[in-house]
Amino acid sequence: MIVNVAAHLDRLAVERPNAVALYWPKGKVQPIGTTPHHQLTFTELAQRVDALAHGMKVRGVDRGTRVALMIPPGPDFVSITFALFKLGAVPVMVDPGMGIKNVGVCLSEAEPTVFIGIAKANLARMLFGWAKSSLKLTINVGKRFLSNTSTTELFADGQSRGKFPLIESLPDDVAAILFTSGSTGLAKGVEYTHGIFAVQVNMLKQTYGMEPGEVDLCTFPLFALFGPALGLTCVIPQMNASRPATANPHILIAQLRQFAVTQLFGSPAVLRRLASMYQEPPVPSLKRVISAGAPATLTVLEKVSKLLSPGVEIYTPYGATEALPVANVGSKLLLNETRKLTEQGHGVCIGWPVLGVTVQIIRIRDDAISTWSDELLEPTGTVGEIVVRGPIVTKRYFRRDEATSLAKIIDPATGETIHRMGDVGYFDAEGILWFCGRKSHRVVLADRTLFTDQVEPVFSSYGSRAALVGVRRSGTIFPVVCIEHHTVAGVKIKRLSWATELQQLQKCAEHFEHTKSIHTFLLTDRFPMDPRHNSKIFREKLAVWADRKLGPHWKGGPA
Repeated sequence: MIVNVAAHLDRLAVERPNAVALYWPKGKVQPIGTTPHHQLTFTELAQRVDALAHGMKVRGVDRGTRVALMIPPGPDFVSITFALFKLGAVPVMVDPGMGIKNVGVCLSEAEPTVFIGIAKANLARMLFGWAKSSLKLTINVGKRFLSNTSTTELFADGQSRGKFPLIESLPDDVAAILFTSGSTGLAKGVEYTHGIFAVQVNMLKQTYGMEPGEVDLCTFPLFALFGPALGLTCVIPQMNASRPATANPHILIAQLRQFAVTQLFGSPAVLRRLASMYQEPPVPSLKRVISAGAPATLTVLEKVSKLLSPGVEIYTPYGATEALPVANVGSKLLLNETRKLTEQGHGVCIGWPVLGVTVQIIRIRDDAISTWSDELLEPTGTVGEIVVRGPIVTKRYFRRDEATSLAKIIDPATGETIHRMGDVGYFDAEGILWFCGRKSHRVVLADRTLFTDQVEPVFSSYGSRAALVGVRRSGTIFPVVCIEHHTVAGVKIKRLSWATELQQLQKCAEHFEHTKSIHTFLLTDRFPMDPRHNSKIFREKLAVWADRKLGPHWKGGPA
């Protein structure tokens, strides 16, 4: 079977030729009123893709060519990526938000032969020598700048050549290499196939009921590709996609209202920004909000819900770059039915597996598991590692055999690749999946194991975030809970005295069996966060800070 996500664009250019595919601001978006925007119809976008594909083909970009892309979300990102899909080339996507050094490591590993980026990216490439030994062709977005050629030249060369023939790609052909954020370890390149992209488009449509003609404000870069494939009109927000926590909520609200947006797709960092606008009138056009990348707190969900019409839900799908989507749940269940259980330490409800995906819980272990056996399974209600099988599961990391062996299990009976999510959780008696934290963040004590997302909600009082870490003294691990001085919405709160708050935290700890062993609490101004979603706490860094804060003479008692 021949599959290629770019085929959706060709189809939409025929079915909805004059419908707008993309809007993006002409200038600075005004927080009040409307702002002029550029636009591209599906026909114009398809023609742009064809011209760029022709231009790249002439310059040697072909099937299997690895192409590093460093372009912010927008018309260039969408059209160039779809052109590469049409060619059968392999886009290599690295988030610049992970830092200069990490970007260099990722590109050195991927060994792209082509680099396409904006002027700032090409300048950085020159200064820091990114992929210097492998690159044969460099392209600047716009006019030529520190590069062999430019997208302006590609378009000029290809616009008179007509339709570009879609490559006959097979389901298992590599379509893209998407690097993880590196928020839970060294960033790894995940191999996406054309078959996986095709299944994801269908799953998103089925799971959320997305219909052609809807309008999406895509604050999550990857969804800027899925949107056009689903026939959605995508509004490009005016924000730094690599720094979502800096998004201006007034501007986001203005764009939501101007284009009568029906769907908002964003990370919890974007939702935290919007949460500060909860006293604004609702946005009546919104039919759904989808938040992915990390868990969104209940306080944020509650505030963002006030911006929605009655009955409209915020969905928080569970998944990872290696397998997405895995499970889905809506804010109605989270806020009304499972909230108290989360606050009592049961974990975070992440709902039910999406249709076509099988989720199982296995015993927690840190070594590789080469072959699947049902003996690995944990019973209902027992916390274990979450594993996933289904058509959205990626099979390997690019040139990372050791990481692949640690993350993948092969089922000899079916030949399926099973992905170990690196997360821990459990199924309850009703078949609902609960998330308890990252496997690597568990704190193993002498008599029990503590999981971050079963402990932290117990202490997340007054709107502050809590983070569990382990600190070692004389060969023994002690649990320490760090409390952030700011609210989840990023606004400094009025606090009790630390002595008074400490007493309340200690009372909270004594109230639940699984937190009785926690006696040490530390107050910090800000948690170290991941750069991409700005939603995942770098507990490894926080643990080092806690160790230094407690000092060498601390013996494990109250701080």
